[in-house]
Amino acid sequence: MLVLDGLETVLQSEEGETREAVTDQAAPGFEAFVEQTWSMLIVTEDAAGELVQVAVLAVADRLNGGGTLLLIPPGLTTDGCDKSPCRLADRHRSGGVEADRSVVTALLDVDVTGTALLTPARWSSLADPVSPLPISLPSDLIQTGADGTTVVRFAAGDGSLEAADIVDLLGFGEAGGRGRLGLQVMFWESWLTTLGRGGDPAANLPTLDLEVVRIMAVVAAGPVRIEASPWVYDGSSTRAGPGEIQRLKNEMFPFPISLQPGARPTVRLLNGTGDPALDVVAREVVLATGVDIAVVGNFRNFDVIQTRVIHRDPTMADAAAVLAVALGAGVIHDQMASPVADLTVVIGADFAGPAR
Repeated sequence: MLVLDGLETVLQSEEGETREAVTDQAAPGFEAFVEQTWSMLIVTEDAAGELVQVAVLAVADRLNGGGTLLLIPPGLTTDGCDKSPCRLADRHRSGGVEADRSVVTALLDVDVTGTALLTPARWSSLADPVSPLPISLPSDLIQTGADGTTVVRFAAGDGSLEAADIVDLLGFGEAGGRGRLGLQVMFWESWLTTLGRGGDPAANLPTLDLEVVRIMAVVAAGPVRIEASPWVYDGSSTRAGPGEIQRLKNEMFPFPISLQPGARPTVRLLNGTGDPALDVVAREVVLATGVDIAVVGNFRNFDVIQTRVIHRDPTMADAAAVLAVALGAGVIHDQMASPVADLTVVIGADFAGPAR
């Protein structure tokens, strides 16, 4: 998502001279500051304060909606406990939502815009306008009482879920097991689909001035992908699969919020070919080098042959070299390069994706 509103006049050209702003995103010379991906950590706990569900919701497009929901098992193996094994649910028990946020953002290596804690009462209020929700279960969900008696809590087959029962369903099964995540996937599919019916998700949500309401309305307005599979279960631990978190991070957070603002070099990423299909690939390659993208757009013409990395400050030479290797590019030191970012990357016709 680009920040166009309020972009006063202009960014600087490579020669450091001001020029008239270009507002056509497909035109040569267009540039805009990026708006970091809108996201939220959604934590659900039961009436006793125990962790039931952790989800990260990232918006794909603030105007047209859609996004990705990542479900994280409460049984995720982590650290920071006084005992071993240490699970995310244990960290929540001792540190609450802030502990959850610390674990999840460290795992993703990206910060989130906001955090919401949803209790049974809050879920009930949130879902009440569209309650009950349609659900379909392959088998009965049987609850065992303290005295050993059993009761069918949720019956197999097509049924409905009352808003007051949402947290009970989300918390069914082992905290670190696939069964619980499977139920949570089913719930979110039903919930977001129901919100989107009629074309106006906001009308299906309570009229509350809360960020969690606003972000759900935006996400439900477009296609949503639910991710619950990047986890590896080995019987004694639950961990992220190798490479899966990095893949999801790149897909969910095209413009991530850094955990250490200002600590990484900033990049101005320009397309010098006119081929928009290169934008996503180039962005992923650039972000993988550990920089932050501040500006995106197009070079002043679309005749660029060789991809290049430009730096003004000699102290950025090493960072420029790392980027150049990743992109298969050349490096140029130019004291007159644009000052809006530490490094400028111009994608040329020779760009073929990650350098091998």
